[in-house]
Amino acid sequence: MRNLRPSLCALVATIVLIAVPCAVAQSDPAQRAAVFAGAGVWVDIYDATIHEPQYVVDQAVAHQVTTIYWETSNYHSPADIMYPDDLRQVIALAHAQGIKVVPWYLPGYRNIKLDRRRFAAAINAGGADPIDGLGVDIEADIVRNRQLRATRAAQMVQWLRTTYPDLPMAGIVPRDALAWWRIFPYAEIRANTDVMMPMCYTSRYLTSAQTTAMSADCVTTIRTQTGDPTAPVHVIAGVTDFLKPRLLIAAARGARDAGAMGFSLYNLETTTTAGWRALDVWRTPGA
Repeated sequence: MRNLRPSLCALVATIVLIAVPCAVAQSDPAQRAAVFAGAGVWVDIYDATIHEPQYVVDQAVAHQVTTIYWETSNYHSPADIMYPDDLRQVIALAHAQGIKVVPWYLPGYRNIKLDRRRFAAAINAGGADPIDGLGVDIEADIVRNRQLRATRAAQMVQWLRTTYPDLPMAGIVPRDALAWWRIFPYAEIRANTDVMMPMCYTSRYLTSAQTTAMSADCVTTIRTQTGDPTAPVHVIAGVTDFLKPRLLIAAARGARDAGAMGFSLYNLETTTTAGWRALDVWRTPGA
């Protein structure tokens, strides 16, 4: 909810940074999951567009995007929030248009205190104009011990849910998470987040049919691995500058037909007319 008083948010952030999130709060899991529904766009800290909040919002408005996903930092960034002024500006501009903003952070799980602090910074980044949810990017493999890495990832989402029980949260996970990590805490991530967002990145060498099947498999794999046949899934397709237009369309069809509740392309900076067309296809049954 957006009725948290600015004075309270500022006071809490000053006294105990992680105690109370100055962010949208929803006690109903379905309402929390709805934050991640619909079409989205992604902006990371390496994109030129991260310094163009007005452009980002204009593109979102023009293409019926419901949520902007904005990277705050990662485990090796020099600051807890990179470009905080741009983030605050995009939040204000997006909210004025009825568009949600979800910051996301990539933890490394080596320095737990750092990761927790940076999550807290992302959650409180909006100040008087709260963020709408949080993306937890679960992919870094700098902790080489597989079991330790998986344990720490599970503990991190458990800590986030305990600390911020009503905050809409999504687990951003690799498409082939088990192949990437060997041990991956699917059940814990599902239990402590509201939506799973697989990075369903594909090869330019696949056929359209193969790409459609792979995109659909991103949804079914999440539901199989979590043991939840109705788990909300938002498919992130891409990477857009690697894929031919027909493959972007094919990815959209696969996600749509598998019942993904959200669809987006990584990333905004490389999205072309074909990418926007893919969002339209995902929204249109039978297209």
